[in-house]
Amino acid sequence: MNGHVGLDFGGVIVANRNAVSGEDTSLGDFDGSQVARDGAYDAIRKIVSACDGRVWIVSKAGLRMQARTLAWMDAVDFFSRTGLEADHVRFCLRREDKEGICRELAITHFVDDRVHVMQILRAAVPNLYLFGETEEQQRFCPPWATFVHTWGEVADLVTQSVRSRPTSE
Repeated sequence: MNGHVGLDFGGVIVANRNAVSGEDTSLGDFDGSQVARDGAYDAIRKIVSACDGRVWIVSKAGLRMQARTLAWMDAVDFFSRTGLEADHVRFCLRREDKEGICRELAITHFVDDRVHVMQILRAAVPNLYLFGETEEQQRFCPPWATFVHTWGEVADLVTQSVRSRPTSE
């Protein structure tokens, strides 16, 4: 197997807009398509293809936000646009729980927008990508993680990495 990829949802697939009460994502006023980051659908499709479908959304979200996230995915036809399997969405109630999910799924690459999550996953996931748009965010990227600005960059780095990995993992 060449790689198992985990993707955060809020702040990575969709921008964090008007985040409320500790939630990472606010989907209360969406019309469906405006909240997806530029290039996300195509990049995820490319990653899913390169990893033979071994890609999961691993997202911290309360029950209300889990329902909104799944409704958004349905409204934008997320799974057919990306090739991601509908049962490859895993939610947790605490960011710390992402580590156990990543270990269970044998995640080798993970994309998140929070340095705290990079620290949590450092021992469990060998390839960490901190997604951000500003120089300030980049300054906080740990030296053992890779900072990425765009979905195109994510797709290129992850697909190159998984294609260069030995197939006997």
